[in-house]
Amino acid sequence: MMSKPRLHAPDSSDEMRESLHRRMLSSVSHDLKTPLATIIGSLEIYQRMQEKLTLEKKEALINSCLNEAYRLDCFITNILDMAKLESNAVTPRREWCDIDYLLHDCIIRLGPKREQCDISIQPSNGASKKALADPMLLGRAVSLLLDNAIKYGGKTAVKMEYGDENDAFFIRVRDHGPGIPDGKEEEIFAKYIRYHHADYQNAGTGLGLSICRELMRLLGGKVQAGNHPSGGAIFTLSYPQELERVL
Repeated sequence: MMSKPRLHAPDSSDEMRESLHRRMLSSVSHDLKTPLATIIGSLEIYQRMQEKLTLEKKEALINSCLNEAYRLDCFITNILDMAKLESNAVTPRREWCDIDYLLHDCIIRLGPKREQCDISIQPSNGASKKALADPMLLGRAVSLLLDNAIKYGGKTAVKMEYGDENDAFFIRVRDHGPGIPDGKEEEIFAKYIRYHHADYQNAGTGLGLSICRELMRLLGGKVQAGNHPSGGAIFTLSYPQELERVL
């Protein structure tokens, strides 16, 4: 008598990959189509009704297209960055960075987003303005936190602070938004995870914080999230001052 073939339960790792794949497709398909739909719709209105539109309306349509194009560029950049990180195609380099200059450069690279809120930089008492790190990777990590603060913190002030603490160099980014949901301080770093509020309109691929954590891992450091006692979310990038021993 022939024995019946055994049925194996699906591998939990396969289920996790399938779940991640579904979240990725859902997130990317929605978040790439949304800005494209706005760009196409605005340009169609401009083309068909340009003779009837006021100058103010024309400028509003062009600005809408430009803002959505910036958002689309950000989505694609995040997807490409994650692909590089997952394939181990990123190798950090070491050099002395001027942190004050690096943070100001991150603000400039925000483009039109930097006009949405007041962003300040505050060194802690006695903080060194030099740090040994990869300026491209560290700057990218900071930019992702700034983008997150503006997106979810609302049009309020964003404060950046840097300095030395517990034998580690740190950079903190704080917003004045609703903060992080209780118990989700770690989950927010997972890929394609986002938390929406009723009045939030700017979505994203849910990759920014995950990329930030991977970048800090490459630098031998970490990123942590929490809520400020006075309100708002606060993210801290930190790594040992003796970076030579880590890289």
